[in-house]
Amino acid sequence: MRTIEAFAFVLLAALAVAGQEAAKVVYVPGKQIEQQIREAPASNGEQEINLIQRTADHAGILLRRTLPGKAEVHTTETDIWYVIAGGCLLVTGGTVIDPKTVEPGQIHGEGIIGGEERTIGKGDFIRIPNGVPHWVKKIEGKEIVYIVVKYTK
Repeated sequence: MRTIEAFAFVLLAALAVAGQEAAKVVYVPGKQIEQQIREAPASNGEQEINLIQRTADHAGILLRRTLPGKAEVHTTETDIWYVIAGGCLLVTGGTVIDPKTVEPGQIHGEGIIGGEERTIGKGDFIRIPNGVPHWVKKIEGKEIVYIVVKYTK
């Protein structure tokens, strides 16, 4: 892991850990993350590895996508993404097509109409506030690997 990636990982982990109980430290070595990325097949185009188990106010997830996903809206969670490898065409904002509540606070749809399209890749950092639709519309190359820290206000 290069210095900028290590710094970003520490920053993201610190944001997530800040909300945890002071007595519980979470540490995931960079070598472990790299090994998990290499060994984790992307089932149905997506592989999730929980770096920090979900609590009432935060989570830390390593994701590897090889296929586009569903459009999503998290009504109470803000996502912070840091791209480790690869890239995608990400759409944010706009209106979700055929929205369905899949669990409390989580809405999925077939895509997004309108919204802002941007290509994101290795080293990019993005914050998606709660309530903002977002969608990995297209994978650039063969995959995108990123860490997402979720926190609830």
